[in-house]
Amino acid sequence: MKKMLSILAVLLPLTLLPAGGQNVKIVSQTCPDCGVTVYGRLLEPSDHKPGCQWYVGAETESSADSPAYSDSNSFGLIEGKPLTDKEYYELLLRTHCDYCGGEGTNHKADCIIGKTYLLWQDAMHAGQEWGAIRLRDNVVTLMLGTGSGMDKIHAMRGTAAPKPVPVPAAGESSTKLKDYTPAPEKAAVSVSAPLIPCPLAQPAPQFSGINEHDIVYDKPQGLAAQHPWGEVDMDWMRRMKSRGYDYLSDYDIERYSNTPGGTVCLGKRTAEGHVLWMSLMLDKDSGKYIGSVLKDTEDNAGKRVSIQDIRFEAEGDLVVWEYSGGHKVVRKNLGGEVVRGYNIEVLPIRVDGHPIVAYGPDPTRKGIIAKETWLYNDKGQKIAGGEQLEYYDDAIIARNSDGTRTTLYNWQGGFIRFDVGGRISEWLDDIQCYNSDRGSYYVIKIREGRFALLASGFRQVGGIYASADEAHAAWKNIKTDE
Repeated sequence: MKKMLSILAVLLPLTLLPAGGQNVKIVSQTCPDCGVTVYGRLLEPSDHKPGCQWYVGAETESSADSPAYSDSNSFGLIEGKPLTDKEYYELLLRTHCDYCGGEGTNHKADCIIGKTYLLWQDAMHAGQEWGAIRLRDNVVTLMLGTGSGMDKIHAMRGTAAPKPVPVPAAGESSTKLKDYTPAPEKAAVSVSAPLIPCPLAQPAPQFSGINEHDIVYDKPQGLAAQHPWGEVDMDWMRRMKSRGYDYLSDYDIERYSNTPGGTVCLGKRTAEGHVLWMSLMLDKDSGKYIGSVLKDTEDNAGKRVSIQDIRFEAEGDLVVWEYSGGHKVVRKNLGGEVVRGYNIEVLPIRVDGHPIVAYGPDPTRKGIIAKETWLYNDKGQKIAGGEQLEYYDDAIIARNSDGTRTTLYNWQGGFIRFDVGGRISEWLDDIQCYNSDRGSYYVIKIREGRFALLASGFRQVGGIYASADEAHAAWKNIKTDE
């Protein structure tokens, strides 16, 4: 919990950046509205296409005329109103950053918003639309958690932020008794042992040339040969052909990892511009490779979808079968399905050395589950799920869109539970994460008038508090020797 990772599923903004406090080097920037890209600098108002909300003069329009932001389900009501497109892009591209002091998109390299911003740019330029939207939402969510972000919202809406209670200036008298009564000294608050295990999510690259091989040949290659990854069982191949199975006899695309006995992906380009794909697995009895040609399949709704690509991700630990329309099947390199459906993304993180996969929302499913995003480990086990997910290095906060329940998960699928009205439940009213000079911490609203405080590592600070303010005050009085 020492660093906030991101919201909704994709990337943790902790990697792929140089260490230290150097300024971010701008490689390029693309407008998310009109698609204009500039290189070596940031976008200027005159760069945008006419009609784009960032074209010269557009910022003078009222945010009330802008439609509600609808590219994702990441945002509920902000101070009683939905976040509009104009407010969203103001926060994304023009707001002062309270984390590093940067202006607009000019963040420091060690700034969490700057890291998230660059990951969004990378995903967008790579054509990873769903991942780009998630990362873009992360930037805006982080901005909404700052004073300057909320000031921007208030300015655009013409509303005033709540005013703090004035403090008497030096030499100015006060009529309030509390200003003359010394505050009682508060006892230090103790910290419990971890309530549940706390594995940490570690950043990791999605792709690695060290562990993944992707070779394209200019001439067809035969199967009956000794390959770097092993040997194809030709007796098995002949038996399959005799039974009428149309298997590949040669290939010109070869993909494999350095994992001994791992999956091998072979492709054959056709004159029509398509690729026929074969997936091979090691047969333990013969010690040779056998497999199958990948063909059309059905998605969750029974719609026929055709295979488009098969590739490795997560440094070769996972194999992704990608079909038309965005349908995917994720499998382990050594065999076994992890998950299948739409809006699937392998996150650039590892937990105890294992990759994590985000799945959903999936429009082919029905009911509330169609709106939810779920995280899976590489065994195909669900870790956490909800309509809105916030990722931290030690935890996941899952929310439903109407704000009626919130759950705090660890990265193994465990969750925090409290007594709510005489029953133990993981469905809580609200959970918020805060940063401080003593580290980050969670304030949990169990129910009205019942709040809990958790330090990093899922350690409870004190007992139950009557308000969030009491919980924050207890954090300031936490014992520092624990």
